[in-house]
Amino acid sequence: MGAVCCLALQGAYAQCCSEKTQDAAAKPSCAMDAQKSCCSPAKKLMKRLRMLQEKGVMLGHQDDPVYGTTWKWDEGKSDVLLTTGDYPAVMGFDLGKLELDSKENLDGVPFDRMRNEIIAQYKRGGIVTLSWHPWNPVTGENAWDPKGDAVKAVLEGGAQQKKFESWLKKVAAFINSLQTCCGEKVPVIFRPWHEMNGGWFWWGANSCTPDQYNMLYIKTYVTLMKAGCNNIVWAWSPNLSDQKTVDLFLERYPGGDFVDLIGVDIYEFDNNDANYQKNLTETLDVMKAASEKVGKMAALTETGCRGISKKKDWFTKALWPVLQNYELSYVLFWRNAWDKPEEEAYLPGVKDGAIVKDFKKFYQEPKVLFAKDIEAVKPVCKKAEGKACCKNK
Repeated sequence: MGAVCCLALQGAYAQCCSEKTQDAAAKPSCAMDAQKSCCSPAKKLMKRLRMLQEKGVMLGHQDDPVYGTTWKWDEGKSDVLLTTGDYPAVMGFDLGKLELDSKENLDGVPFDRMRNEIIAQYKRGGIVTLSWHPWNPVTGENAWDPKGDAVKAVLEGGAQQKKFESWLKKVAAFINSLQTCCGEKVPVIFRPWHEMNGGWFWWGANSCTPDQYNMLYIKTYVTLMKAGCNNIVWAWSPNLSDQKTVDLFLERYPGGDFVDLIGVDIYEFDNNDANYQKNLTETLDVMKAASEKVGKMAALTETGCRGISKKKDWFTKALWPVLQNYELSYVLFWRNAWDKPEEEAYLPGVKDGAIVKDFKKFYQEPKVLFAKDIEAVKPVCKKAEGKACCKNK
């Protein structure tokens, strides 16, 4: 990271802590210290993730309880639940369009419904991950518009700085609002600015320098932590790349102070299982080495096979033979879009033929974890002086 970039980041830290400590009577410490508390919601989730990784890899699904390949907006429904009798251990949701004050996200999910489902997943013992596809702040188009030099525009002194800072406040407010009826904060894995090594997003490799990208990620971290979001486990995940080296994998890594978990996004779009297995193996090898280098947990943060309903044994014959060789926190399958299931559905619906039987077999793997497998695995906070803060039940 360049010297100018480092100085700016140090300034952001200093500004956060100085503003908080000036109001010492009300808030005696910097908000970012809250996450460092050993029993903050984020820290408890991190301890739980480590415990769960010893049991196996958690299965996750994007937008799981709000729509599926043949239904939408029903309550208490899920394609995973319908096929296996259990919810996924991890549920993913996206905050895109929250920044625009929309009542629904980019895939039509009402944010009030999303909040309710996140809390419900937490109550059943499950885990939640959030992504964010914000609109391009310069062009006004969606996240897949890489034009306009948008990252530069939202950083310090940029034309869209104030707009972007208002967006971050809205994200912070939503994440802080994730609380049970008793006021208990729900911890989430937040994965902003993902697939940054590709060229399709306005924060991607063709639209900003590594230093600018790191500034964007760290500005997001500092702002949300300053807003009191002590319930965030921070994730960072590039996309599958043709050049698979640790140095390139970590080229836009913002640093260990700002990241708790690293991941990677890999899909099978070409109906070529062998090619998917090759890419998955080679990329997970690189991610394993990268995670060991930076000392972070790892996950397969997005994956899936396009046209899964036409497959016969993809989960047990293409995915699992590779996946079982790695220590991963979770694997998140992308959404089952009700309006375009042929193009975007990555887990089987109940009427999808032979692949349903294969997915049920995958469900039976002892090392593949669903909601019921993880509900009882939680750290217990012990605040007594001289004792470990969080111990296993």
